[in-house]
Amino acid sequence: YCKIMKLQLAFDLGSFQDLILLLEQVEDLIDIIEIGTPLIVKEGVKEIENIKKTFPKKTILADMKIMDAGELEAKIGFDVGADIVTCLGLASSTTIAGAKKVASRNNGKIMVDMINHYNPISKWPELLEMGIDYGCLHTAHDDAVTGDNSIEILEQFYKIYGGNNLAVAGGVKPDLIQGMSHFQPEIVVVGSYITDSAQPREAVENVRKVMN
Repeated sequence: YCKIMKLQLAFDLGSFQDLILLLEQVEDLIDIIEIGTPLIVKEGVKEIENIKKTFPKKTILADMKIMDAGELEAKIGFDVGADIVTCLGLASSTTIAGAKKVASRNNGKIMVDMINHYNPISKWPELLEMGIDYGCLHTAHDDAVTGDNSIEILEQFYKIYGGNNLAVAGGVKPDLIQGMSHFQPEIVVVGSYITDSAQPREAVENVRKVMN
């Protein structure tokens, strides 16, 4: 088994103000605050600084999905206080290495998002060799809504590498987490199950119940 699983809250829709209101209700129950790609696209990264100041003890992940200009774009994320910045597994090794270089300079971490990667299992050793901190098995939102999920690939992945340094994202709800109980990733990423809930605190408690 992996160490105790961490819960990453992915916040995509709404504003930074909405995120703060949500965090005021649930932050004690979550480990990583993910500033989702749609929010970054809509409102920019500057407000991340404010989130970091408001919740200084929390790990902040900026889901920038870097595909090019690794050093430049990673620096934008770390400069505003992100602790973890994401790169795409489909980016070139040079791009990923550039982002990692900036992360190391900032005591930050890189998560490589394997969304739409044709073979995340064979890609992983190369990423570990580059010193990548986390890999994320990610079912695209557009696919997750049609019922695809990452359990099968997670199981194959776990058999070879175990669950350390691994995150799972995309359509994650309590029943899916229960299905992962034999191959626990280090991080579970939950978004709409919590953010769309009328009772977000209750939703987070439901997730926590099945996590460990």
